[in-house]
Amino acid sequence: PNSYGSSSPKKERAYRFLTDIIWQIGNDAPDCSLPVLDRILADKRFDDFQMVAKNLRTTAMRGLALRDYTPPSPSEIIELLDQNAVLTVEGLRALLIEELQELQRAINGGEFDTVEMFYDGGKRVDENTASKRIAERLQLRLNALNMTVTIEHQLKDAKRCDITATTMLGGLRKLLVMEVKGQWHRELFTAAAAQLYERYSIHPDAEQQGIYLVLWFGDGEKIAEKYDAAISSPDDLKQKVVESVPTELRGLIDVFILDLDRK
Repeated sequence: PNSYGSSSPKKERAYRFLTDIIWQIGNDAPDCSLPVLDRILADKRFDDFQMVAKNLRTTAMRGLALRDYTPPSPSEIIELLDQNAVLTVEGLRALLIEELQELQRAINGGEFDTVEMFYDGGKRVDENTASKRIAERLQLRLNALNMTVTIEHQLKDAKRCDITATTMLGGLRKLLVMEVKGQWHRELFTAAAAQLYERYSIHPDAEQQGIYLVLWFGDGEKIAEKYDAAISSPDDLKQKVVESVPTELRGLIDVFILDLDRK
């Protein structure tokens, strides 16, 4: 214990020692500190240290994400500015969000009734069909940037990710994972953490980042297998989904609601 308060009662000094020493966990490598912090957060005996543990865990997660980061070279920065090139996984993530926004604009006001690609015989398509049609559109647009879009990408332990975008950055392969869920899916509010992050974004080429894409077909559809009068618009749904994503993951995972309601 530090010298301050050394004359205090033994229990006070012991408590002060514990409140100080927990910060030392943050000095360890993220691979070592994260399991310890997870155990502390899961143990009710350490409720008094929840805020500190969460703070340290967020810092460790950031360190893990940046562990293999290499600053872009001057020539790469010039390429970024002149040709809008993608240099990082964050840039790849931003590019995919821009492409999804472009798809949304085409659905909202395009002259080719783009929304109809998500309906067959007047009825909405299922998740798999919608994912394939979204991936096909993304591939057509990203092919010119030497990026590959894959549907049902095979990952470790026979896991399959709905959509992935792959490119080469600085001679290394980089992968962006995208999980697609319809608003009706029972795991709507848990998939971002339980599937996208824990199963897919841990791929070493993904740098723990990803996009959670939710398909909105209107308030006539169920929300996570239930009718919910509190969610009547894409904005309502996005707010609810974002709230379900753990705080420490919100800087790593983007939530995008694709509005496919024909209204």
